[in-house]
Amino acid sequence: MKANQLALLALLAGVTAGANAANRPAGYTTVCTEGKTCSLPANTNVAYGRSDQFTYKVLSGSFVCSEATFGAGTKVSGGTNECSAPSGTSSSSASSTAPSSSSSSKSSTAPSSSSSSSKSSSVPSSSSSSKSSSSAASSGGSANVKLPAWPGCPAYVNPSETVALTASISVPAGTTYDGGGKRFQLSNGGQSEGQPPVFDLQEGATLRNVVIGNLAADGVHCVGNCTVYNTWWEDVGEDAATALGGPGTTMRVDCGGSFLGTDKTFQHNGQGTLHITRFVADNWATKGGKFYRSCGDCTGNKGPRTVIIENSRIHNHQTIVGVNSSYSNGSPRDSATLRNVLLLRWNGEIEVCSTYKGVEKGSGSSSNIGSEWNTATCNVSPSDITAVDKTGGSKKTGIAPGNGVDPAPVNRIQENWTY
Repeated sequence: MKANQLALLALLAGVTAGANAANRPAGYTTVCTEGKTCSLPANTNVAYGRSDQFTYKVLSGSFVCSEATFGAGTKVSGGTNECSAPSGTSSSSASSTAPSSSSSSKSSTAPSSSSSSSKSSSVPSSSSSSKSSSSAASSGGSANVKLPAWPGCPAYVNPSETVALTASISVPAGTTYDGGGKRFQLSNGGQSEGQPPVFDLQEGATLRNVVIGNLAADGVHCVGNCTVYNTWWEDVGEDAATALGGPGTTMRVDCGGSFLGTDKTFQHNGQGTLHITRFVADNWATKGGKFYRSCGDCTGNKGPRTVIIENSRIHNHQTIVGVNSSYSNGSPRDSATLRNVLLLRWNGEIEVCSTYKGVEKGSGSSSNIGSEWNTATCNVSPSDITAVDKTGGSKKTGIAPGNGVDPAPVNRIQENWTY
């Protein structure tokens, strides 16, 4: 009997150990448990959750391990949640019932409905970090942000803290990475091809409350379905974001803004859909570039690709969308839908929907076919576009000059899009 009892105890201990192991990601060590105060000496990718379901957030100093710190809906029911950090991180903890006192910089308001966490299989890459002054002198900054957020979206807040990365942050499948309103820097800020992304979003991942500074590299990559919420590019690097998902995937970008782009803001190299809502963008220094481009000469280039842009304000871009109305390999054409888009036209030279012939990489250049309205490729009419400037006309825009006061943006997002 005694031997049987010992065996049962050993079995229970093994089960308990297995359950505990699932309460932190692989390679992470528990800092403190639910309701206790954790302390970390430097910015750290902290995982919160249990049972293989985690939400990640960059934190430093003292904070309470709780849903209040990581966002509504992040607590995993059924047991005690834990806060864990990469193994080797120096930390301490204490009991607490007080509100979080995290030194994470102020985050924008109103969490997105997409912020709930789900099962993950890996963890974000670690990064080094540094505190910066609020002046953001060599890190991009509020001086670059020329447009206020779209009504109903969180306002841009000039970060008081900058995270200097040594490698891309990979956001695991099905998880949420909340940047807490900090500025993230990686490398370079120019147009050289092949740069790494600052954030690499895996299938089903969500990125929220992030500011990307002037060392923006290749911005954000999305390899499947993903959501990007309240993300601000103070200075676009190679591209702000690239959709890489396969057929049937959707990259959703909601709220936030981009500034100082020189070439492309959103690049679409995969297939599927890129859906942009409540976004503001202004290339005020360069007065050029494309807001969206369906790849003209990618490796294995083929359609169809779909872009939807609605309830957004775009200033000083030469082309709003560039899409392939045909492909040299006979792939199905792309399609662009624009609704309630406000434009500031510089010198009257804006093409709203410009069409191209897509080609396979190494098979020549993608050729421009011309602008279209109300076609299968360009699902947009002049009534969908509002010119907010008061001067000039244009043979390219096909819309009348704006007159009188700027129109107030409205918030009428169409629900239940068929992708």
